[in-house]
Order: sequence, then C-alpha cells, then structure tokens
Amino acid sequence: MENIGESRPEKIGVYLAKSKFGKQFLSGKRGLRIALFTFLLATHSLYWLIPWLTPWPFIFSSFLGLWVGGGIFKPWVTIIKQAMNMPDYDPAILKISLPFMVINWVAMFACLYMFGVVNENGVPIVGTWKHFYFSAITLTTVGYGNIVPASLFSEVLVTFESLIGFFGFAIVAGVITSIIIKRVE
Repeated sequence: MENIGESRPEKIGVYLAKSKFGKQFLSGKRGLRIALFTFLLATHSLYWLIPWLTPWPFIFSSFLGLWVGGGIFKPWVTIIKQAMNMPDYDPAILKISLPFMVINWVAMFACLYMFGVVNENGVPIVGTWKHFYFSAITLTTVGYGNIVPASLFSEVLVTFESLIGFFGFAIVAGVITSIIIKRVE
C-alpha cells in the first residue's frame, strides 16, 4: 500500500533500502551519508564532463531531477521538515546536501549563460569555468564587475539569479537559526 504523501525520491529510497543492496550498504547513518555524497557527486560531475561540448545534457538532467524530486523546492522542504520535526535527525544530511544544492543552481545558470553573451573586458567568455565563475559571483550577489552580461537574455538571467541568491541565502540563514533555536529549547 502506497503512502500518498511520499515523494518520488522517498519511494525510490524506501525501495532501495528494502533491497539486498540497501540492507548491506545503506544501513546506518554512515552508509546513508556515503550513499548520499556519492550520488550527489556523480550527478554533479555531469556539469564538469559535458558542457564545453553542449550544455543540453546537464540542463536536461537538472530538469529531470526537478521532476523526479517533485519541484524546485521539494528537497529543501523535505530537509527542513526532517530537521525541525525529527529528534534523531542526522545534521550531516543538511551539511552534505546544502553545498550540492547551491552548486547545482550555479551550474544550471552557468549552462544557461552559454546561450547568451557574457563579456570579460569586452570579449565574450567561453569555457565551462568562466561561465561557472560568473554564475557563482552572481548567485552570491558579489558581482565583481570583471565579467558582465552583454545580451538581454543574459541580463534577465542575471536578474533572476541574483534574486534567487539573495532570497535563498536569507532563507537558509533563517532555517538554520530556527533549527538551532528549536534544538536549544
């Protein structure tokens, strides 16, 4: 009998945990941490392996991840609910997941910037690292000014990414503070 409130990743996780593989390798907190880190590292390696040829595979896999994950904010909601409501919650899950979520946003926007024009000293940038760097300084709202958007598409993306970064880091700070306060009480 299916639980109606379970998301797709939760259903997959329960299935794997009940399998022979899951009972052997995913049992306990250490196994879960290793499995989570390995999965996130493998999926994020797509960004570093593919985009210099074409960013489409990474964009496709990211949107597929959004669909499987139940939306943009579902992973955040799941982690926050668990951290707030489960007394035996493993904080390492938040520590492992949070950096990968931020890197995923940076990589996603970096791939999208490859369709626009972004200039460094008046010359359009090329390459995976330059786009990732520009996306990272935009998401963190640092904006050094050495690389600037040079097309309407890139300007719209910069605006959207800056807002996501500003609100995202504010929400993360609030959630972490709330978790700490709840634990102290």
